[in-house]
This record gives sequence, structure tokens and C-alpha cells, in this order.
Amino acid sequence: MKLTKEQDRNLLAAAEEFFDYSPCLHCRHYFDDDDEESERFDEPSACDAFPEGGIPEEIFFGRNLHLEPYPGDHGITFADIDEEQA
Repeated sequence: MKLTKEQDRNLLAAAEEFFDYSPCLHCRHYFDDDDEESERFDEPSACDAFPEGGIPEEIFFGRNLHLEPYPGDHGITFADIDEEQA
């Protein structure tokens, strides 16, 4: 069964609330720091917007969905990895 975008968002929101699952994992700008082969392995979570020093906690834990500019984000905001680039 294929979920609608709204259902998918609702499931993601529930997962984030119950399991501290970060919406950053769904952003095309996120650096995969769990890959043991990566030079970034075990470093603070980072992305194109916050390459040094890590992603601010309020963004990483979903309290701010980073849909609008945020101080220090280099003009880069959340972009769903599953949506086509314009």
C-alpha cells in the first residue's frame, strides 16, 4: 500500500516524537555520518548548511523544521531527499 504524502509526514512526525528520529535524515543536504567508510564517521551530525560544528539541536531534533533560513545556514534549507529537484 502506497502512503499519501500527508500520511508519510504524519508517520515521520510520530517517529520523531517517540524515537527522537531526525527529519535531517530525509534531507538531501545531510551528511551520512553513520557510514564507517566515511571520513565524517562519528563526527557531529552535519550537512551542507552546517558543515562545521554540527547541525543545531533545535533543527536536528525537529523543533525547527528548517524550512526558512536560519542563522549560519549559508542560505541552505531543508530539501526532501525523495522530492525531485527543481
